[in-house]
Amino acid sequence: MRILDIHFTSTTSQSALKSWSGVADGLRAQAHESYFRELSFNKRIHFVHTYMLVRVWLTAQIIPLSPTCERQINTAITYFLWRVSIFRVPLSTNQRRKLYGGWDLINFGAKGRALLHFRLQTQSTAPGTLTADCFWK
Repeated sequence: MRILDIHFTSTTSQSALKSWSGVADGLRAQAHESYFRELSFNKRIHFVHTYMLVRVWLTAQIIPLSPTCERQINTAITYFLWRVSIFRVPLSTNQRRKLYGGWDLINFGAKGRALLHFRLQTQSTAPGTLTADCFWK
């Protein structure tokens, strides 16, 4: 079963693998479609933040990100940012603040984990849940 591009199967690991592989494939296709846009590097980073990572944020709130899919998404982002450049700067350098020589590129793996933890925390403390009723009264 598929709801909002989240695949639900009999096991959690199969659901995560199927959902994240679909997100990674979609992101890779979007990177290839947008590859020939004539954008400056700053605009490419803005495009990644605004358009390419939207499905990642939705899925990251529900299903934990697997390391394999994280590498695939990193590869797609790197492909889109650097095109056919000979000199490529690592993503870790681009993720630094501009004050420290970077481009403020979002570390989507860390943000995805933070979104998932925040979602779990807010749902576990909501009124009517087992955790909230047992521990917060």
